[in-house]
Amino acid sequence: MIVDDEPLARERLLRLLQAEDSVTQCVTAANGEEALRKQLDDPVDLVLLDIRMPGLSGLELAAEWVQQAHPPAIVFCTAYDDYALEAFQVQAVSYLMKPVKSADLHQVLGQASRLNRAQLSAMSGADAGPVIALQTGRGKERIPLNDVFCFRADQKYVVALCRQGERLCDLSLKQLEERFPEQLIRVHRTTLVPKSRLEKLTRDAQGSIWLSLRGMTGPVAVSRRFARELRPLFQDSPDWSE
Repeated sequence: MIVDDEPLARERLLRLLQAEDSVTQCVTAANGEEALRKQLDDPVDLVLLDIRMPGLSGLELAAEWVQQAHPPAIVFCTAYDDYALEAFQVQAVSYLMKPVKSADLHQVLGQASRLNRAQLSAMSGADAGPVIALQTGRGKERIPLNDVFCFRADQKYVVALCRQGERLCDLSLKQLEERFPEQLIRVHRTTLVPKSRLEKLTRDAQGSIWLSLRGMTGPVAVSRRFARELRPLFQDSPDWSE
């Protein structure tokens, strides 16, 4: 479903969708109230949703759908980039900037078509674990925290290394620690890792300490300060006496 109060925007998205083999049917709605009625009468799998609309806004509409047992996947399409945080707070799958490019739309549809039951559960906020909004070349993307290998501070940026590749994070390492205290642990002044990724702690002949992470090629460096906090998490951790 395309939901946008601008007729030209709806028509453009409709033309782009008609070129996609994965789309079997598409309906349109000019406002939030019409979209609610159509979704109730004939539920759709994916909604391309404008944010600024008269009456019920896109964010309010998404918040309504999130409460349903089987909500549609939501992709926000907007000309404004200052709604990203609010968009991901209502479980949006992605966030596309207008004018939407066919290549970006194709990528989002491919992502949606590969969703499994666990990912669909994540959209509805049910038993999926925390998610985080990370910056990609085409906007922001909601990624499960379990997909992240580590966060690294690189000068004034924080980079997330995850299964989907490298992503930029708007939060500082300190903000990440405060937001996910149960999931993340500091291993270096510049590095945070998910506790679920911890695999092996070793020290080389030069005395440097390294942490192996599940699913990640190559270890990450651990500072001596944080090694003391890490060692109790490993049953087979060697007894390193200073």
